[in-house]
This record gives sequence, structure tokens and C-alpha cells, in this order.
Amino acid sequence: MMGDTEEDSGPDEDEAVVAGAISQERYAEMSAAEDLILTITSKGMGKITSAHDYPVRGRGGQGVRAMDLSERRGRDTGRIVAAFPVELSDQVMLVTDGGQSIRVPVEGISYRSRNAGGVRVFDTDGEEVVSVAKVAEQSEGEASI
Repeated sequence: MMGDTEEDSGPDEDEAVVAGAISQERYAEMSAAEDLILTITSKGMGKITSAHDYPVRGRGGQGVRAMDLSERRGRDTGRIVAAFPVELSDQVMLVTDGGQSIRVPVEGISYRSRNAGGVRVFDTDGEEVVSVAKVAEQSEGEASI
């Protein structure tokens, strides 16, 4: 056809984008912006969830379920004792009422949906997790204890 230019024709076959596909750069950018929530129960169960899975509620809302706390295989999962934002490079310290403590890298905890139950993070041997804290990064100038 006369008068047709490249601008009038559709995109080149090389530039065609598959519906739903994103570039590697955009994927990395979106992954970096994602906020992760770590949830831990008193019986040592835990999981990581995207903050985007939690809907925003107004003042009159009934709340949002953060974790499935039903008994699994005859095991009590306990109540939620901690839920806070983390990065995959972080580490957390869990402490029980009997004095046991363990340091766990966050990247070793499974990523699950908001409605799912957690995985065993710390075998408490009949004790209960009473405290969970993010471990501060040590700078190169600090001495380790």
C-alpha cells in the first residue's frame, strides 16, 4: 500500500511482547520492592508471606487471618507470637520460655501464602517460643563476641 510507513504498521516480530511476560530488569525491580512478612508461632512454626497478600481494612473490619493455626498431624501449632517485615538476607533469633535460643537465616524459611500453615522453624521440645527478634548486621569494624 502506498503511503504506509513503518510507524503505521504494527510492531516488528522481534519486538512483539508475549501477554503477561515481563523483562528480567522489571522482575528484579518488582522483587526488590516486595515487602516480606515473617510470622512465627509459639510452637516454632513459621513462614514468609508477601505483604501484598494482606488486604487493607478500615476501622470497622474484622481483621485478617495471617496463618492457618489448625492442628496438623496431631501437632498444636500454637498462637502467633511475632509477625514483622524482613528481608531475605536477614537473620532472626528465636528464644523459648526455657532459655533455648536459635539463630535462623530468613532465606531458610519457606515462602507460603497468607492462608497456609507454616513449617517447623525451631523444634521447641515442649517449650514455647516467647520472643523473636531480627539480628542486627555487624559492620566490619565491630568485634564479634
